[in-house]
Amino acid sequence: MRIERPNRSNWPEKKWPRVAFIAHALLDGYLSTDLIGQRLDIMGKNWPRDGETPEAINWFSFPVIPTDGMGQPVWVDFYIIPVLAGDFMAACGDGRAYKWAEEVALTAIMEAKKDKVHLTLGWGALTKVATRHGEKFLQENPWVKTDPFVSTTHGDAGTAALVLETIRRAGLHKGFHVAVIGANGAIGDVVARALPRLNPESILLVGKPGESSATRLHELRARVEGNCEVKIHQNKSTACHENRSDLVIVATTGMDLVPSEIPSGALVLDMTTPSACSEHPDWKSDRLVLTSGCGQFDDLALPESFGQFSGNILKDVGAGGHHVLWGCTMETIARAVFGWRGHLAGQKIPLDAVEWCDNYFQYLRIAPQPPVSFGDHHSWSAVHAFVERVHAKTSVETLQYVYAGNTEPS
Repeated sequence: MRIERPNRSNWPEKKWPRVAFIAHALLDGYLSTDLIGQRLDIMGKNWPRDGETPEAINWFSFPVIPTDGMGQPVWVDFYIIPVLAGDFMAACGDGRAYKWAEEVALTAIMEAKKDKVHLTLGWGALTKVATRHGEKFLQENPWVKTDPFVSTTHGDAGTAALVLETIRRAGLHKGFHVAVIGANGAIGDVVARALPRLNPESILLVGKPGESSATRLHELRARVEGNCEVKIHQNKSTACHENRSDLVIVATTGMDLVPSEIPSGALVLDMTTPSACSEHPDWKSDRLVLTSGCGQFDDLALPESFGQFSGNILKDVGAGGHHVLWGCTMETIARAVFGWRGHLAGQKIPLDAVEWCDNYFQYLRIAPQPPVSFGDHHSWSAVHAFVERVHAKTSVETLQYVYAGNTEPS
């Protein structure tokens, strides 16, 4: 299948519901960035120079065909604004990034309306920052909210759902200690509110220093419902050590996390894009960092994988392996497949949006991405063995502490 469709008049899938997912390039050295560069070459285009307005491209396109008679087939167009993450973040500050993202979205909407098909629009990576998680786009284009042909989502509930399922598959025991770094962010907030369902002993909400951050952390703590202890902290360098965190969830953008800030034996789920954890020998010293927040399609749902690319079938776009896409992309696609209508915008994500993803990801056979740590692939059994070893070590240390005449540590 050709990716580029300059003339869709005779396109067989023209009347299918459609997905337009909008993102940007991440960092140099990423597979996804290399593939974007290849796509630009195919189209005879270049990365924009300083001061030039970038021209978005249709990075790849593919059909999703649900199995078991549930849902409807949809066509997915993945659009990329060819700007690296650092430059895109800078452009968020002066409004340029919003204009870039809005132009792509309106073009996709107009094409879908012309073809009289429903479009589900999704925001990826820092386009969420540029559009305030879709709120600004709806404010600037209020007609979209009542247009029967358009639904929109930032997709963060999908990312959260995949992280929570990863925790289940990792096999953490009831009573684990978990820290959420970036708890004041959209995904950190909703993950923290969902965590009590997994029976942790304590949840540590970690935010940035400052009074406003503290106020929001206290407000979030009041909204976390469950029987576990909920604490707050504003220094990521010491927070996880003081909490003796078994699990650390990294949910903040534009932050670096180093091994010395994480206790030995902790499982770290890094859902940030680009990643907060950079490769370092100390990460592999009794710690396990997994890229998280992405999902993997069942092969049956992708009869043509992600389409053709330079004459080859595209199966890996750099999100984490074979038929893996980012969680926010997965949510956007799933909502289109199952005919959802509406708009999910803003940083306050309802828990029922995460529950929706939990349920419908199962129907579409979307699973969390396979365990990958800095490019090294692991099995779920290896992750279980890591968790079991750490749990056994912690239990022995606790018993030794109590037998020495002390009360059990909190």
